[in-house]
Amino acid sequence: MTKSTQTKFVTDFGLKVPMIQGPMGNVSGPELVAAVANAGALGILPIWLNTVEQTIATIQATKTLTDRPFGVNVRADLVQLDLIQAALDTGVPIIHLFWGDPAASMPIIERAGARMIATVWNRDSAKAALDAGASALIAQGVEAGGHVYGDVPILDLVPMVLQLANGIPVIAAGGSANTADGVQMMELGAAGVLFGTRFVLSDESGAHEDYKRALIESGENETARSMCFDDFWPNAPHRTLANTTFKAWDAAGQPAAGKRPNEGDIILRAPGGIEIPRYHAMPPATGMSGDIRAAAMYAGTGASKLSDCLPAAEIVNRFAAAL
Repeated sequence: MTKSTQTKFVTDFGLKVPMIQGPMGNVSGPELVAAVANAGALGILPIWLNTVEQTIATIQATKTLTDRPFGVNVRADLVQLDLIQAALDTGVPIIHLFWGDPAASMPIIERAGARMIATVWNRDSAKAALDAGASALIAQGVEAGGHVYGDVPILDLVPMVLQLANGIPVIAAGGSANTADGVQMMELGAAGVLFGTRFVLSDESGAHEDYKRALIESGENETARSMCFDDFWPNAPHRTLANTTFKAWDAAGQPAAGKRPNEGDIILRAPGGIEIPRYHAMPPATGMSGDIRAAAMYAGTGASKLSDCLPAAEIVNRFAAAL
């Protein structure tokens, strides 16, 4: 372990590597989170779509695979106190809040003595998270895959947030697909780097194999930040691969719901017979069938740099070795 891996983020959170695995719904399950944690980085388990019972079950499943610290991810705008409390009751020490002001969720986190990490996207959101008591900030640039609140480029956002953070660790998120990208973020002053798309392309990822192949086959400038896949989660900008669904919607002038091309088509079927229509926010996961590549395949701008699927531990180890 080189000295440069020992950032304040690593020491404060009991890690070995200054790296976070993005909390990608339907993709970041117990197997991926535990593999990342076992390698010394911070795995984050998304629970915001779960019931309390599902939350407890997925946390327990993760704990059977690792005794290392990991976090859970909830939406700040929904103030999901029941899910946060369930996670705290099962001993999760880190709560990641995104998509809104974390202040309303902080009292129960503070009472439990847990740490809160907040995703921020501009100056005001960073100030709000710091005022709420964040132990670390994830600065999410516009280049990030998945749901992306802000429009500030990562190279501008990280220095901006660092100026405000006053020693609180700042994690860079957005556009980092490989080790070189991550090293660049560390040289910019980040205390760690969040990788999302890179972990979609991991052996332990819950992403459908066709989704993984689409990432590997993608070229430069083949992602788009839009409001295309907004069923279930409206008015939430997101970055995906610019697939057939996006291109047809874009060519039609990006119409609102109710006027979109082929709206209502069932493109995915999940286990149990669940049908998922075109324009739904859910990404294609293992066990689904249908027109996989027409669904929301979240991807950051660095996706074209990825050419292989690797074990999560190897992804973490390669980054650590480069520091």
